[in-house]
Amino acid sequence: MIFLLTTAAALYFFFLIWLRAGLSNEQPESSNLPTVSVVVAARNEETVIGKLMENLQAQEYSGERLEYIIVDDHSNDSTAAVVRDFAARDERFRLVTAVEVPPGVAPKKWALHLGVNEAKGEILLMTDADCTVGSNWVQKMTTPFSRESVGMVLGSSPLGRGNSLWERIIRVDSVGLDALMAAGACRNFPLTASGRNLAVRRQTFDEAGGYKKFGAFISGDDDLMMHLIAKNGWTVFPCLSAGSEAESPSPEGFMAFIQQRLRFASKGKAYYGLDFVDQRFRFVLALIYIANVSVMTGQIIFLAGFSSYWLLPWFIKMIADGLLITSYLSKMERSFDVLIFLLNEVWHGLYVAVVGTLGSFVKIHWKGRQSQSKLTEAGN
Repeated sequence: MIFLLTTAAALYFFFLIWLRAGLSNEQPESSNLPTVSVVVAARNEETVIGKLMENLQAQEYSGERLEYIIVDDHSNDSTAAVVRDFAARDERFRLVTAVEVPPGVAPKKWALHLGVNEAKGEILLMTDADCTVGSNWVQKMTTPFSRESVGMVLGSSPLGRGNSLWERIIRVDSVGLDALMAAGACRNFPLTASGRNLAVRRQTFDEAGGYKKFGAFISGDDDLMMHLIAKNGWTVFPCLSAGSEAESPSPEGFMAFIQQRLRFASKGKAYYGLDFVDQRFRFVLALIYIANVSVMTGQIIFLAGFSSYWLLPWFIKMIADGLLITSYLSKMERSFDVLIFLLNEVWHGLYVAVVGTLGSFVKIHWKGRQSQSKLTEAGN
């Protein structure tokens, strides 16, 4: 059995080493300034959205080529009032109020759809209302579109802003996802995306039919759109420039973190039924899942008898993760939190295996809403 567990971990190791080599790709440079529409769907974000809009006001980008569309996604607080106040002082801001959500459509996708319908820019740049961005964010995220083949740009979206143990743990975990996202896109093999920081060429978005093909999923406005755009022949490119990050607060506590990760994993089974998802991605998704299950299994057996060789799969995975993350952080000019990384690796295989298993079967609760049935989602 140890041979099978180690083999799975070794395959994972070689895959991540292959991905890591792609991070050497150079970032494009351009003085081109396309028109940009920043689209944000906001639900009950009165306490945080003001900070984001201050960041947007401070963008070092040509004012007449930039607009901000904030969609109030059925908030029951003063989110809309905060946005109206900014719009009254800066004509680049526009408030869109989400109307009743049609049956079979996830609320956030409906809100984004309404925002995109109002957008006039050549580039659609999306983030979340609780994010913060630097003054060069728009410029950094739109530069790769100087290549005419680029249809989507993926940006870093680290979680956690403070220095508490919890914030550092969440930040290191999210950096691992960012590294996987960036390296996959560098290899022209896009694996994941984050709606907290992505840009789409408007032409590309329209060719994909917007969110129609996966409208019922509670998530997927990012990675499912990514798969569809790649299927249509466009290049999905990562932005690896320092200053392109969109930072978010960490989930408030362990259960909120698990709910977030379950939401990310909620499409697990559906990837194997959607006709625009690459077969290679399905294989790699299974490989990542099996490798983490192998690590978890080895750890459990080790605890039963303390035979150290059962930890070999975990050691192999830890080396692979560390090499990929350190290379990614070097490109982004950010530091590597070694101690927290090692702590994360102790439980990473367990939580990925468990969440990956449960994500396709449990109801997901997010911002006061519950996911639709899995049967309904799988059929869209």
